[in-house]
Amino acid sequence: MMYFIEATQELILNEGIENLSIKKIADTAGYNTATIYNYFEDLEELILYSSIDYLKIYLKDLKSEINSNMKAIEMYETIYKVFVHHSFEKPEIFHTLFFGKYSYKLEKIIKKYYEIFPDDITGQTDITKSVLVEGNIHNRDLPVIKQMIKEGSILEEEAPYIMEAIVRIHQSYLENILQQREKISLEEHEIKFFNF
Repeated sequence: MMYFIEATQELILNEGIENLSIKKIADTAGYNTATIYNYFEDLEELILYSSIDYLKIYLKDLKSEINSNMKAIEMYETIYKVFVHHSFEKPEIFHTLFFGKYSYKLEKIIKKYYEIFPDDITGQTDITKSVLVEGNIHNRDLPVIKQMIKEGSILEEEAPYIMEAIVRIHQSYLENILQQREKISLEEHEIKFFNF
């Protein structure tokens, strides 16, 4: 399983996600294509496993932006600022992770991934670790949202609607980037997202 994930990560990096195929991955890993199907449903599930590696890059940046003195609302804005930047920069990867065919299995896949690559989770803070292991994009925001309620930044009854709206707006912007990649300035798109 590890060989296929690493081969897919290498191919994504060198050739791009749009140029992946089961045959290329199997050849790079040094296995027969049929062997891949012993571990993965299809190419998209294998891409999902391989995409988890990109969360580390996001979390490294997030770790450097967050500090313990921040109010919860500042922390939430920072989390989304960094998340939006990374997801707009790699829309195929982040769409696959959080909105793709197998995103409903993300939490289970993340746990399996860190069983295979345990070193990838060491050295994370509690906040970044909770973001890293949480497969559900809605649940990922809950600890900070609860703190925002406690600090009086939002009302408890508003929280579910705010979280859902932010996730859906982000998904919409991400899909827009995927559809109009050449026509869109990612920087302008990020600014638009935060002005919304």
